[in-house]
Amino acid sequence: MPNKMSDNPDFTNRFNEWFNDCRAIVMDDNRAAFGYDLEFEEGYKYVKLIMNTGNQRSSWAFVRKSDGDILKCASWAAPAKGARGNIFDDHGGMQFIQWTGPMYLTGMKRVQSFV
Repeated sequence: MPNKMSDNPDFTNRFNEWFNDCRAIVMDDNRAAFGYDLEFEEGYKYVKLIMNTGNQRSSWAFVRKSDGDILKCASWAAPAKGARGNIFDDHGGMQFIQWTGPMYLTGMKRVQSFV
């Protein structure tokens, strides 16, 4: 298993596209004027996305590097169980993403009921 994004160019390219799409959602509705931004840090197993609000930082999401699963945060340092999508899926991982991060499972069920 690769431990750096640069070891897997397919993951790196798709992650960068997905990250830019997520960042656009966060910056929408003039949130950039209030200091909101999205950044990421690469760890051994996961890439952690971080919401920066100018004066504080909080975990926004995790992406598992081995398979591209998108995970909601359980804490600053750990993802919750249960994937909220995959960066390689038909929706590019964006079906269950909001500006606040990946949806809760109940929100995902509501979205799926309309599809």
